[in-house]
Amino acid sequence: MGQVVVKYKITLDQPEDEKPDYDGIAKKISSMEEVQAISIKPLAFGMMFIEIDVVLGEGEGIVDGFEDKVRGADPLISQIEALEMGRL
Repeated sequence: MGQVVVKYKITLDQPEDEKPDYDGIAKKISSMEEVQAISIKPLAFGMMFIEIDVVLGEGEGIVDGFEDKVRGADPLISQIEALEMGRL
């Protein structure tokens, strides 16, 4: 079985009264063994997003399972979008 590299864009809900803890959420995500690189980047109007590069095995349901795992890392995670995908 081969491996795939996926670059994800993770956006967070923006509560009106406070700024999300991007660093804390990024730290939770970076502790996942599949994550190879992580960065926090500007989006618009002071909002940020988290970009991660992950290495996953090929197979049915592996990508979906990883995305569910990321969504479960913090309740403020609103969306995870695959930006790029390729084989190793």
